[in-house]
Amino acid sequence: MNFRDLQGSLLDVVRRRVRNGQITERGLARLSGMSQPHIHNVLKNARTLSFESADRLMACLDIGIGELLGAPPATVHAGQNAPPDADEEFTFAAIPLLRARVGPGTQPVFNAFRGYIPVQRSLASELVDPVAARLAPDLVLPRPCAAGDIVLLDQSPARRARPQFGLWIVADDPFGMRVRYARVAGTRLNVFHEANFGDPATWDSRPLGGRNILDIVRARIVWISRKLEDEAPRPAGPAGPGH
Repeated sequence: MNFRDLQGSLLDVVRRRVRNGQITERGLARLSGMSQPHIHNVLKNARTLSFESADRLMACLDIGIGELLGAPPATVHAGQNAPPDADEEFTFAAIPLLRARVGPGTQPVFNAFRGYIPVQRSLASELVDPVAARLAPDLVLPRPCAAGDIVLLDQSPARRARPQFGLWIVADDPFGMRVRYARVAGTRLNVFHEANFGDPATWDSRPLGGRNILDIVRARIVWISRKLEDEAPRPAGPAGPGH
C-alpha cells in the first residue's frame, strides 16, 4: 500500500459517509475549510486532493490510519457510483494488535497497540471492541491454540459476564493473563486448562462475591491465525529408468 492507496481509501470512506447521510458535502466544506465545489469535484474524482487537504478531512471527520487500512479498495472512478455496502463481506477491517503478548507473566493493556492486522469485515462486524493479540508460550494452552498464534478477541461485556463451557477465554490470574477455559457456576468462576480439562476437582474455582467478573474474564477468542510449519524436505527417491 502506498500514499495513493491511502488517499483512495480516504475518499471511499468520505463518499460512504456522504452516501449514508452521516454528513453532507456542504457540512464537509464548512468543517474542513474547503469550498463545496472543490469537495464535490474531489469526491467525483474530477479534482485531486492535496496531502494538506487530506489531513484536514481526516481531522474534521476523526478518521484514523487504522480505518483507512481497513477501508474497501478505491474502485470509484469519475461517472461511477460508489460500491454497494453489500460488498463489505469481501473487504477487510483493520483490527488493533495489542502491544504485549498474552501468556504467563504478562498483563497486556487492552488500549496499548503496536499496529493493525486485516480481518475480514464480516467476521469482525458483530464483535464489541475487537482487538487482536499474539499468544506467548504456555505449557497448558487450550488444544486449538499454539504459542505465536494471533487471535481475534471479542470484548463483549454480555459474553464475558456469562462465559460458557468450551469457549477460549483470556482470563486474569496471579501469574499473568492467560488463555483458559472458563465457566460460571453459581457465584463462582471456574477456570481450567488443557491438562486438567477432565478433572473438575482441580479447577481453579474463584468466588465472585464482591468482584466484577469483567475484571477477570477479559475477552473471548473468536478466530485464530497461525503460520504453518515449513514442510520438512523429503529424501530423494531412487532414480527412475534412464537416470
